[in-house]
Amino acid sequence: FPEHEVLGITSQTELYFPDIYTNCEYTFGEIYLYLSCTERCYNSSCPLDSSRILQYDSCPGQYPNRIYTLADISNKEYLTFVTKSRDLYTNNYFQCDNNKCLEYNKVCNLVDDCGDHSDEEMCSN
Repeated sequence: FPEHEVLGITSQTELYFPDIYTNCEYTFGEIYLYLSCTERCYNSSCPLDSSRILQYDSCPGQYPNRIYTLADISNKEYLTFVTKSRDLYTNNYFQCDNNKCLEYNKVCNLVDDCGDHSDEEMCSN
């Protein structure tokens, strides 16, 4: 492994996803969310329904350094938040039924990270 090529620093990682329906039974976390929510899985539904849209007051007590911003879904604006890490802004958070929030890699990973099973209930993997 060459010293000058550190993955993610001097080179990019490319991910290729199928253009057709696929079996998502053995996919987990962010990849499962991406495939199911872009309707690339058969027999799977997207766990990110409209009731889980992050609002400005979502995830109470978490992310104290949040940055408030406007978002637009279907021409309807709402106030939400993003967080910053290493010069990148993100709002890839899943809101559990108990108002706890998780990063997408913790959703549909066969572990009850929410503590109320809401991060696993809409998953078919």
